[in-house]
Amino acid sequence: MKKDYFAPASLGKVLLIGLATAGTLTGCTTGNQMTRSDWGKCLGAIALGTGAGALVNGEKGAYVGAAAGIAACFVINAQSRRTRSAAQVESDYRSRYSQLPESAEVVHYQTSLPGNSVRRGEPLKIVSNIEAVSGRQQPIREVKEQIRIYEPGQSEPFKTAEKVASESAGSGAYENTFTVTFPSNMPQGRYSIQTDVFVNGERLDKGSNQIQVVYDGEHLMREFAAIAAR
Repeated sequence: MKKDYFAPASLGKVLLIGLATAGTLTGCTTGNQMTRSDWGKCLGAIALGTGAGALVNGEKGAYVGAAAGIAACFVINAQSRRTRSAAQVESDYRSRYSQLPESAEVVHYQTSLPGNSVRRGEPLKIVSNIEAVSGRQQPIREVKEQIRIYEPGQSEPFKTAEKVASESAGSGAYENTFTVTFPSNMPQGRYSIQTDVFVNGERLDKGSNQIQVVYDGEHLMREFAAIAAR
């Protein structure tokens, strides 16, 4: 009779794969090295994801759960720097429109990627340029950018992060850099990167990019296959 539950032996294989691939993660912490506590959290997230997925949808669910656990381990590092002062931004705005707007505005917003593809395990830098001007009735208190990464064919974000660009209130131009390192075991495919700019908590602009994640480490696949066969 066919069993409708996930066999312990198969679950063990998936757990082994998930735990082994954790060793290939390059971004579980913001520093250069992972502490024992960091590793424990990453391994725990993978194990919990694998087990939960197995309970819901057998072996297929276990693999999906393991991927979710691995996703929880890596982070998106974000940095921001001011590129133009409030005086410069407001002077340019007045030269074009004679006076500042009634409400705060995003004058310019653009995101860019270094190319159309990235290898798994290598860093991807997403650079955004934001220029925002205070309004006559609504000065800028905060400029913040949010980033969301979607797996191929998915409608819910796989990973999210945000960065406050403004160091102080008022107009200004900023450059945000989000550095993402896809784990070495992430599926290949075309990932969607969506971004939003919030001024005083209100979304005023958005961006959209896509990146092809590729893989060229066949030796890792052989190692994972050997683990699964044990």
